Amino acid sequence: MLDSGHSGHSISTSTGFHTSTISRVCAKGCLELQKSTGGCPSKLSPANVCHAIHLISTRKAENAVQITKTLTNIINQPLHPNTVFQALKKTGLKAVVK
Repeated sequence: MLDSGHSGHSISTSTGFHTSTISRVCAKGCLELQKSTGGCPSKLSPANVCHAIHLISTRKAENAVQITKTLTNIINQPLHPNTVFQALKKTGLKAVVK
């Protein structure tokens, strides 16, 4: 079932084995399976990050808070300035103190 892509929880539900038992079996015998990258999917698409960079480079926004307000209206989801800051940081932009 692991080879066919079922999760540990779904295997546990159908077989009756505890999820920790399934994890142990997977760790010992399924070395070729691709592991989950973990974490949450990004709220910002590459197009959103590109738009954020454009806002900074054209001086329509000066900081992550201003970009957050603009992007929140575009994506219609709550967004934290730190999310924008981290996305910009991954692109190589750095904060500048005036």
